[in-house]
Amino acid sequence: MRIKKYVVRDMNEALKLIREEMGPEAVIISNYRLPRKSLFDFFTPRMIEVTAALEDHKKTVPAGQPKLGGGGEQSARRLLQMLREFDSSGTRRDGHWAGREGFRLLYGRDGGSLQDGFRTQVPFDMVLKNEGNFLLNREINFHWKKILASLEINESIVESLLNSLREAVTGQGEIGETGEMHEAYLIILKNKIARLLEPAYRPSPRHRIYAFVGPAGAGKTLTLAKLATHYKAYENKKVALISASHNGYCPGHPEVLGYYGGLIGAPVEQAGSRAELIEVVDRHADKDLILIDTAGTNSRNVGSMLKLNNLLQPFEGRQEIFLVMSSTTKGADLMRTALEYQKIGYSKLIFTRLDETDTCGSILNVVCRMGVPVSFVAYGQNVPDDITAVNPKKLAGLLLGGADRYVEQGLQVR
Repeated sequence: MRIKKYVVRDMNEALKLIREEMGPEAVIISNYRLPRKSLFDFFTPRMIEVTAALEDHKKTVPAGQPKLGGGGEQSARRLLQMLREFDSSGTRRDGHWAGREGFRLLYGRDGGSLQDGFRTQVPFDMVLKNEGNFLLNREINFHWKKILASLEINESIVESLLNSLREAVTGQGEIGETGEMHEAYLIILKNKIARLLEPAYRPSPRHRIYAFVGPAGAGKTLTLAKLATHYKAYENKKVALISASHNGYCPGHPEVLGYYGGLIGAPVEQAGSRAELIEVVDRHADKDLILIDTAGTNSRNVGSMLKLNNLLQPFEGRQEIFLVMSSTTKGADLMRTALEYQKIGYSKLIFTRLDETDTCGSILNVVCRMGVPVSFVAYGQNVPDDITAVNPKKLAGLLLGGADRYVEQGLQVR
């Protein structure tokens, strides 16, 4: 819909300009005489500001701009029909309005009757504001619900986010162009997601033993190598690496850890049982950090889960247990794994392979359900660069994506 204002000497001039520029289908929606600005204006006729509207029959969306819901054209036609019901002075032609606010306008908020003979004159700008807010909220709701659902965010969380978005939009007044609107709403959503994440990031004691658990193929060993290399190379911490198993066999782990341990000059140990693990950890009591790698364990295998829990149980209260999961895993499987690994008592989450997916909403689902924070996210194979620490604000930005997704690398959260 096109809306244009004209400043003219009289209505004849206005009608002529409107027909020439907008065509015979244009509708005059309001007109009023402009106030005089100075003493000299008293010697000339007062000008009239006339506002006209015209429906765009062929509506196009500029390339690169987000498309709103399919009801956009219908919404425009509805508004235009409403405009035709108003005369040139901006009031309804029949003196009544039965729109969404009509009952309250006609009969008052308490439902009482109007005085006899009184006919309500409803200003056009009031109608336009109410209808415009309603249609805008509906379009925003449709547009962002589609985006958030495509990220695989849980439906109940989506509804909570959209309620906050509608409240924020209603309270902040006019926003400029479509691109500005998109950025403004994106900021609102990021802030809301950050607030949803904050309860999981409550302060907790820090320990020097880091144990890494999770399903096979999630990237535990490479994640451990990235962290060990960072702490040794950039923070000059004394680090020990341990490949641990409850059955004495960790395929591939010792070789990988041995390679990276050799690069950074850190000792690499193997422990094939609970007793050996206790002995190795005690042997490195002088280290700033002891990083324990474990074999990939299927959370549905009750026996293996019990053995893993038994392996790490001696360090309860002295360790951080990180559950490592791949962000490319289906959302339902991520949630199931997080729930079943509660038996191990993990306290932090790490998500890997963020560079291989654009739908990270499942991470938000897991954090909100489990109340456990995401400490690190990893992307790519480069050691130690392709890993970063996250806080609620940064994680919210990662979940919604963007060109700056991995710009702030490093493990120091600001």
